[in-house]
Amino acid sequence: MKAALFVIVAALSACASAESPPPLESALADQFGEDVPAHQRAVIDLNADGFDDALVYALGSDWCGSAGCTLFVFKGSPEGFSLLSRSTVVQLPLSVSTQHSAGWRDLIVHAKGQGNVVLKATAEGYPLNPSLQPAASADDLQGSEILLDYN
Repeated sequence: MKAALFVIVAALSACASAESPPPLESALADQFGEDVPAHQRAVIDLNADGFDDALVYALGSDWCGSAGCTLFVFKGSPEGFSLLSRSTVVQLPLSVSTQHSAGWRDLIVHAKGQGNVVLKATAEGYPLNPSLQPAASADDLQGSEILLDYN
């Protein structure tokens, strides 16, 4: 009994001392260098793999225009975060839908002149241009959760 307990305690200690994945800041530094833009972020598991993914809404004149700003989606893993995709001309609010595409939760953003639209993931990530995407339906909006909004 004592030997079995020792094995369990040793296994738990090994898990507790395992290195945690590098923080999102490492991925942002890889993406932007020393000039990480002002941004809003949210972390949520978008693909149900047990690891949080990150949504980073970049702010400032380098990343925003009259139609919106750039949204970066980073995939989380045990090794840290890696860039999955980016979408330009995104306007807030940004919501996550209960609907899924290609194993990823759909995102709902505002597109200038279009209203709320759905960003459906593909094997390559989320679409580059929200203004070319379909309008969000009542099913898309039902149960959706706002992750980023204007402060």
